[in-house]
Amino acid sequence: MNLEQIKYVMEVSKEGSITRAAERLHLSPSALSQSISQLEKELGVTIFTRSRKGTTLTSEGKKIVNSGNEILSSIEKMYRDLSIDKEEKLLKIGCAPSIIYIVYDAFILFHKEHSNVKVEIIELDQDEILTKLVHGEIDLAFSPFSERELEGSSIREFIDYKLIYTGYACLCVSKHSPLFLKDFVTIEDLKEEKMVMYNSKRSNEFNNQYLPHASLLFTTNNIEVLKSALLDGHASSLVYNFTFKNHPDVKKGNLAIIPFMKPGKLINYFWVIHNKNKVISYEMVEFQKKIIQLLND
Repeated sequence: MNLEQIKYVMEVSKEGSITRAAERLHLSPSALSQSISQLEKELGVTIFTRSRKGTTLTSEGKKIVNSGNEILSSIEKMYRDLSIDKEEKLLKIGCAPSIIYIVYDAFILFHKEHSNVKVEIIELDQDEILTKLVHGEIDLAFSPFSERELEGSSIREFIDYKLIYTGYACLCVSKHSPLFLKDFVTIEDLKEEKMVMYNSKRSNEFNNQYLPHASLLFTTNNIEVLKSALLDGHASSLVYNFTFKNHPDVKKGNLAIIPFMKPGKLINYFWVIHNKNKVISYEMVEFQKKIIQLLND
């Protein structure tokens, strides 16, 4: 038995479904089911009863969940006790521009509970993130990658990563745009649209593939400049569905986030990544929790 298996049992118990629990854990249902079956074989008990109505705990399963709650609570308390330190700590977070606002919101939540931790948020292009992780220049990173990119990386042996969110491409427009009220936009809609793009290799490849005829107003590597151009109504921009998710201008109706080519058509995977040769601190774990909470709210 290991901690991951305990967490898996707790999640299935809470959701009452292998499929829903697998979605929450970012696992395939077969992988989750296999892990639980291995645990049942190891313990010599049946933890869940599976039926058309769902997945329910057996009497032995209830005992495991009760013990699991105690184990996880004890571990969290140990982390908290170990983290109590009057000396200021430093946590360096690297992130892609597309997730910078979520990272900032996570910092606000994190700081309320860990005011003794100084956090440095560093906006990085994806090509820089993995290198800086390996060189110890950042402690934790949040960025989109394909699994193939991570698996094929020349520094794969030095990094560990976990999928935390699947996002999809959207168009961000101001309230002055004729596209503002659309349910989704197509390539055809954007033929005459002025666009502002984040200046990165990945963005350029995406634009060349899907928007070869779009009118490019300018490129920038500053997310605030990009946002200003959107608010002023000078241009539109392709973003992810969560990039400005909790931004005040979206909530006030000054900006709209419109799915591009229907939701889920162009998806990207977002990961938390760290150097596998460095100890994962309690603070790193807690910051990661805040990011996942905000992405899934």
